[in-house]
Amino acid sequence: MIYKRGKSWRVIVYIGRDPVTGKQLRKGASAPTRAEAKLLEARLVTEAAAGQHRGDRKRTVAELLDRWFEWRQGVRPIAPRTVDNYRRDMDWFILPVLGKLPVARLDAATLDRFYAQLRKQGGKDGRPLAPSTVREVHAILSGALRQASAWGWISQNPARLATPPAVAKAKVRPPDVAQVARLLQVAAEKDAELGLFLRLAVVLGARRGELCALRWRHIDFDRGEVLVASSISYVAGQPLFEKDTKTHAERRVAVGADTLELLRAQRLRAAEAVLSVGASLAPDAYVFSRAADGRAPIRPDLMSHRFTALAKRLDVACRLHDLRHFMVTQLVAGGVDWRTVSGRAGHADGHMTLGTYAHFQQAQDRHAAEFMDELLKGTEVAGYSNRT
Repeated sequence: MIYKRGKSWRVIVYIGRDPVTGKQLRKGASAPTRAEAKLLEARLVTEAAAGQHRGDRKRTVAELLDRWFEWRQGVRPIAPRTVDNYRRDMDWFILPVLGKLPVARLDAATLDRFYAQLRKQGGKDGRPLAPSTVREVHAILSGALRQASAWGWISQNPARLATPPAVAKAKVRPPDVAQVARLLQVAAEKDAELGLFLRLAVVLGARRGELCALRWRHIDFDRGEVLVASSISYVAGQPLFEKDTKTHAERRVAVGADTLELLRAQRLRAAEAVLSVGASLAPDAYVFSRAADGRAPIRPDLMSHRFTALAKRLDVACRLHDLRHFMVTQLVAGGVDWRTVSGRAGHADGHMTLGTYAHFQQAQDRHAAEFMDELLKGTEVAGYSNRT
């Protein structure tokens, strides 16, 4: 369609139908003369046939993120916490700065300036934003722009050429044996449930969500094993939800007689508590629960708060997650093979264990040196004597 509008000529070209809604799609443009309008019509028709019309330069970053976010959740399930993090990063960091910018104008230089601004003053009250958070923002933009390229909105993904800040590898600083012993002792004396929770954190090396997901059917008292099968997660304002472990794999972990006794004592307390209210433990009861029948798991963040209060009272600089590091580093220093340590900790593979904890193997290395000296004892002396 070509028609006169004011002092210019308007060109409207049919470019097909929306594959989702079925609505007709048209693209329009203007030219100063009818002859130029005819040329413009021919170009628009050619572009429509080649699919180039999809690269609409008016589409904004905000529109892209909305479409990508909807698409991403439809591709495969996303954990509610991850969804919450995506939404936070988009609403807090990306949309206020880049939301109105046309996607076609977003290039690597703009992204690099944006990341630098976030690092400098992107946090709360204008404070610097952590490199890890900036990399999360980059991951969202990279995924959205990659999809924009697949959809034909842009010809290439500029995030591939951008440079998000590097994140220094966090140093593992587990507490020492005396500190852990003190934490466990005081917890057991003041709060039996917390004492057992911390004992299992140390013995199993399990993550807090995995401990909260333990059910009594996961405890094999006869074989002395605990099945770590899932994890509990919490997002503010939403119900607790249970999901796979971090590596999406179950693992059976052996426990000693003392730990089993503590588990039996907790089981007895749970049974007595539920009988006192005239009920019985649910068939699938959780080991740690605020519900009398054990039907609902305890919130992971509440256990962290209880531990933090205990550590602060005892003047021990330690996070709950550091008890997991304690188990791994003690086993490594004690000469336990990497495969066993990796399996017990629930790492995806031994390379993860090696990469994170290799600098804690001094004791094992010393044992290897002494073993070789013992093996070769006398050989060098004899050889030296023969040469003289």
